[in-house]
Amino acid sequence: ALRLQPPQAVRVSAGVPCAAVSQGAPQRVALGELVRESRAAPLAKRSARRKRGEAKERARQEGAVLREARPLADAHALPFEWLLVLDVEATCDARGRPWEHEIIEFPVVALNLRTLQVEHEFHSFVRPTANQTLTPFCRKLTGITQEQVDAAPPLDAVLREFDGWLRERGLVNTAEARSFAFGTDGHFDCQFFVDGECSRKGIPKAEYFDKWVNLKQLFADHYKVRRCKIAKMLERQGMRFEGRLHSGIDDSRNIARIAAQLVRDGSPVYINEGLPPRQRFLDL
Repeated sequence: ALRLQPPQAVRVSAGVPCAAVSQGAPQRVALGELVRESRAAPLAKRSARRKRGEAKERARQEGAVLREARPLADAHALPFEWLLVLDVEATCDARGRPWEHEIIEFPVVALNLRTLQVEHEFHSFVRPTANQTLTPFCRKLTGITQEQVDAAPPLDAVLREFDGWLRERGLVNTAEARSFAFGTDGHFDCQFFVDGECSRKGIPKAEYFDKWVNLKQLFADHYKVRRCKIAKMLERQGMRFEGRLHSGIDDSRNIARIAAQLVRDGSPVYINEGLPPRQRFLDL
């Protein structure tokens, strides 16, 4: 920052061109120029610090997620017709101890990106196998009861049922064309919950879970705002949350509303995240 000299060293005169202040005699300096110089450096430093902080926070939250972030050249073109909004619920505990999360609710809301209408829904509770008893905190947070998960199929059976549900509706991705992609509120659903549990338990998982549309990031990029939670995104779009927060199916329906409004507001919809490359160990 420009250090202002005492009155006897610098004479400030409005409207007079700035003169050099390095000479011994008192000099005349334009008031506006002096103020601009004194403010410029601190503002630049604050801006740089803020950008570095935002970059660090993004890297921390996204972890090892591979970010593709390749928007379409034509904002109105659709790389796929269906956005399958997925927002699972998982076992949890109020205490900060390490916890092996298991999916206990698997909801999918199918948004037609041409009509911007929800035309199909898939919903199933899931029976956990490692921590079979839900904690009081989990039951209160999600509204899911012990009886609901006890009567539900395990994750492998739910994923098989879901795959059949997709095929019945003609929602199939091929090497030549993609008919759908998942849309999520962040990267946790596909990466940490679905892929994480399947990896731990050796459950076969379809490749269509490996890449997805991070709608939270898409929202921030399109509206030029910081990433925020579902209720705040709805508020920014002039809407309010409908249903019960932390109910998987209600969260998914509201995220679908956010996605539809994004499209109405001119945002392209594209796959912007995926699983990181798998590590491969070679015998030497």
